[in-house]
Order: sequence, then structure tokens, then C-alpha cells
Amino acid sequence: MWFSSKSTGQGRHAKGTLRFLRKGLPKRREGRPVTQKREYSISADILFLWVLLMGTLVYIGFFSTFFLIGEPRIAGTNLISEVTLRESVENQITGKYLGIFPKRSFFLVRPRVLEERLRLEYPLLASVDTVRIFPDGIRVTVVERTKILLWCSGDQCYLIDEEGRAHDGSRALSSENMPYVIFVTDMSGKAVVSGDRIFDGQYGAFVVRMSEMFPEQLGLMIASRYSTDSRFASELRVKTDEGWEAYFGTDIPIESSLSALTLLLDKELPKEKRATLAYIDLRAENRIYYAFRDGEDGESQSVDPSPNPAAEKKIDTESKKKKK
Repeated sequence: MWFSSKSTGQGRHAKGTLRFLRKGLPKRREGRPVTQKREYSISADILFLWVLLMGTLVYIGFFSTFFLIGEPRIAGTNLISEVTLRESVENQITGKYLGIFPKRSFFLVRPRVLEERLRLEYPLLASVDTVRIFPDGIRVTVVERTKILLWCSGDQCYLIDEEGRAHDGSRALSSENMPYVIFVTDMSGKAVVSGDRIFDGQYGAFVVRMSEMFPEQLGLMIASRYSTDSRFASELRVKTDEGWEAYFGTDIPIESSLSALTLLLDKELPKEKRATLAYIDLRAENRIYYAFRDGEDGESQSVDPSPNPAAEKKIDTESKKKKK
């Protein structure tokens, strides 16, 4: 009896346990769809807030007057008018991209593009540095050239930068730039491709210094059109307002060559003798050769062509004047 009742009790307990488990399973299944719906609703709200935030930032960054560039600041101008350069900068940042986004937005102004366009528009600019100043400023600092160097070969002339590389020179030929232009003609006529390195920076510096020092030291004017046999010749030929030419070696310091030339003109070739002078050749160190248009030529040996005014200056003349 005890065994039977115990068995019956255990049976009831087991049966009740089974009923409890069966009732619990549907509740878990019913709860899952509710949780997913809430998660979906929360995700949609977060996405909407992100879109709203990004839209607000885009509007503030590209359309708000707070970030629109004001009047550009210009520094470093001398030969070029500051007002003119500022107007050019204004023209570059006026208007809209795609008809929507203002170009003068702080975040849309592209300094490198602006610099390149200014260099193309103004050949007198050796360098341009553009800096944006948060939140609505821009500063343009320029370095000007004293001379514009054009290398002419064949029918084309190319602007040569401070590294000796060739660029399009058409803008440099405009009337406002002509007072600053020096032409160097390559008599070999060798073709030039934009971007080619024509010569090193020292050659270009020699040309510019020649244009400045020759008139100052000799009291003679030289034409703005120089020439050379080729880009590899290491020479420069200039023509004076008296009609004769001077040949210089660019590997000899210009101070030494001009000092020697000054002594030669003072001692051997005064102005009355230069009426029929054809050229003076200073391409050899310590020797100067010259020739007249009537066929007579001569040679002078420079003992001390030093440009130092405190040093003793002499010229020993070996005039070998002969008729050709």
C-alpha cells in the first residue's frame, strides 16, 4: 500500500511538472517578436538622428555665412599691384560648384589649385603660398621675380623657372610683362618640350645678374635678347647699344668677366676705337679676344681680372693685330 501510494504521488508530481513545462514554452515564443520590433524602432530613430546631424553639418559647413571666406589678405607684392592680385583671387573663389556649393566656402577652397592658377596668370610670380585661416580667412603670400626668363628655340618661347624647367610662355609675352622679359635664343633650334630642364639654376641666375650688372658696371645698355649656340654651350652672348657683342662663359664668375672687360675698354678700346668693333670674347679665362668688322682682330691677356677694387688691376697687352 505504501509503495502503491508513493508511486501514485510520484506520478501526479511528474504529470504536473509536464503541464508546467508545456505552458511555459509558448510564452517564450510570444515574447521574441516584441523584442525585435523594439530593436527595429530604436535603430530607425538613431539612423534618423544621424541623417539629421549630417545634414545640419553639411548646411553649416557649405552654406552658412560663418564659414564663407571674406576679403583675401595679400602679402609680398611689389611689381604686381596688390589690388590686382586680390581681384584675381576673388575671381577664383567666386561662383558655385555644380550650381549649388559656394566656391568661397572655407572647406571648398583648394589652396594648391589657387596657387597654380595665379602662377599661370602672373609670370612675375616665382612662388605663391596660400593659407586658409579658420573660420573665414585666407592669406596669399607671393615672391616676385625681378626678371622673366624666356628660352626661345625655333618658333616657340618658353618660360624658365628657378630650377631651369620650361613652361608655357604665352602669358609672359603680354604687353604688361615685356619690361621684365629677357629672351635667350638657342641658335641650334633644338625642340623643347614643356617640363624639360633646359639648364641648371646657376645659368638662369647668371642671365639675370648680367642684365643688372652689365649696365651698372660698364655704363652701356644691352639688348634684352641674348643668344647662345645651344643649351649645352655654357655661354651667353649679349649685344650692346654701341653695336658690338660680348661673349661670356657662364662657368666663369660674372664679376671677373665684367672686371676684365672694363679694364680692356679703358686701356685698349676707348669709345673712339669701338665704332667698328664686332665682338669681344671673354669665354677663356685670363684671355680676351676681340675683332673688328673690317677684319682686324686682337688678343689681350688679363693678369688680374679680380673685381676687388682694392686689388691692383693691370692688363698686359699683346696686341697681335693682323689683317684677315
